[in-house]
This record gives sequence, structure tokens and C-alpha cells, in this order.
Amino acid sequence: MDANLLLIVYTTFFIAAFIKGLTGLGFVSLCLPVIAIFIKLEEAIPLVVLPSLVSNVMIIHQTGRLRQSIRRFWLLYISAFPGIYAGVLLLNMVGNYAAKVILGVVSIGYAVLLLLRVEISIPEVKERVLSIPIGLTNGFLNGLTGTQVIPMLPYLLSLKLDRDGMINAINVGFTLSITVLLIIFGKFNLITQEIIEFSVVGVIPVVAGIYLGGKLRHHISEERFRIAVLLILILIGVNLIVNA
Repeated sequence: MDANLLLIVYTTFFIAAFIKGLTGLGFVSLCLPVIAIFIKLEEAIPLVVLPSLVSNVMIIHQTGRLRQSIRRFWLLYISAFPGIYAGVLLLNMVGNYAAKVILGVVSIGYAVLLLLRVEISIPEVKERVLSIPIGLTNGFLNGLTGTQVIPMLPYLLSLKLDRDGMINAINVGFTLSITVLLIIFGKFNLITQEIIEFSVVGVIPVVAGIYLGGKLRHHISEERFRIAVLLILILIGVNLIVNA
């Protein structure tokens, strides 16, 4: 990577981290499609893993509901692990054009429905039943495309969690998944010493972005926060389609 490319990467890291600090999500899903324009997706995903991990830990610390999230959603989190492995395996074999387009369309469609006030809710009695298929699917798409929010974000939103509860729950899932993803990418020899070095430096703009975004998060109302999250989801969908 030359200096110009690194400037693009680290600027993208900062902007995506700021948005994540503000809304609680979107780091990988926003910066990955941009970075993947300039380098291969197989290189872009491991490049964003460490900064993403740091951003997740910072958000979890800010919201402070780690135990509650693990106690309620442990089955959802664990179910993602075999899905991640299958997704990375497929990525290593065939690539991910179709998956990106489908993910993009689903993300946009779901966000538009919620912006139009079409209520989607899951009864508490069905929450545990849906945890395994949601976790498996989320893990598979995470491994295949690097995107972590579908279908976990729609699932958590449908449970009507409060703002900090939703942010913490999804970032705990992100943290566990990104850790497993890092191990699996190492197994497939997709992580180089150079990528690790660039990734470590990338933590600096990520910390700055998360901190600044977090300062502003509690100054916006729940309704504006909800709209911001859905707009980010639409942007993620558009990025996936364009990048594909």
C-alpha cells in the first residue's frame, strides 16, 4: 500500500468509527466496501478486523450491559460460529458477488419498511427459537461478505430493545464474531504481517472516531437515533450493491 491508499483507508476508518460512535453500528459495513474498491476483499476484511474489534470493545464499555447481553443472547452468539467458518470457506472458493447484492437489497428493503412505520416485532416466546437460525445466517454472511448486521440487527430491533440495550447486544455479537473471523482467516493464511501492521496503526483513527461519536450519541433523542440507525442500514445496502 502506498501513502495515498493508506490515507484513504485511515480516513475511512475515522469516518466509519465516528458513525459507529454515534449510532452503535456500521464500522465494518461502511468502511469495508470503500476499502474493497482499492484492494481485494480477501485483504480488506482482515485489515479491518483489529480496528473493528477495538471499536466494539469501546462501545460495549460505553453502554455497560455486557452481562445482560450474554445472559439473554448467548445462543444467538454461539450459533454464529459455524456459520462464519462456512462463509469464509465459500469466500475462499468462489467469491461473494451474489451474496453482496442480496444483502444490499435486503438491508435497504428492511430499513425502508421501518422508516415507513411498518412494525415488525418478535414475541418473547419465539425469541429463543429464532436465535439459532438467525445466528447461523448472520455468521455465514459475516464470513462471506464481512458484513455483520444482517439479519442480527433486524432481529434485535424487532425485540424492541432500548437504545443502549440494542447497541450493547449487537456489539457483543460483533466482538465474538470478529474474534472467530480473525482466527479462521489465520487458518486460511489470509492475514499477512503487512496487513497486521497497517491494522494496528488503524486503531488510532478508530479510537478518535468512536470517542467523538459517543460524545454526541446521548444528545440525540431515541426517535432520531432510530432514524439514524435505519439510514445507516440503507447506506450499508447501497454500498454492498455498488461494491458488488
